[in-house]
This record gives sequence, C-alpha cells and structure tokens, in this order.
Amino acid sequence: MKSSVHSSFRTIKKRIRRILSVFLSAYMLGISNVVLEEDRMINDTGVKTEQREVQDEDDAH
Repeated sequence: MKSSVHSSFRTIKKRIRRILSVFLSAYMLGISNVVLEEDRMINDTGVKTEQREVQDEDDAH
C-alpha cells in the first residue's frame, strides 16, 4: 500500500514537472518573439533548406 502511494505521488510529481517545463519553455519563447519581433512556435525546428542536385543532360546515363 505504501509503495503504491509513493509510486503514484512520484508519477504525479513527474507530470507536474513536465507541464511546468512546457509552460516555462512556451513563456520564454514568447518573450523571445516579442524581443526579436518573430512568430516562432514551440515545435518549430528552424529554417529548412532544400538542396537540389542538378544533372547535366550528358550525365543522364
């Protein structure tokens, strides 16, 4: 009984810590957006650059 209470308390503690971490990250990102005048989101991975390979017609073998 005591271990199940301790285990559930630990689970609740981890979930609260995770939620607070997400909110704190979102808050810091929001402050950064205000300062830098950007509109980035929390799951934004940054600028994605595509690189294309151009083949000459002679090398089409």
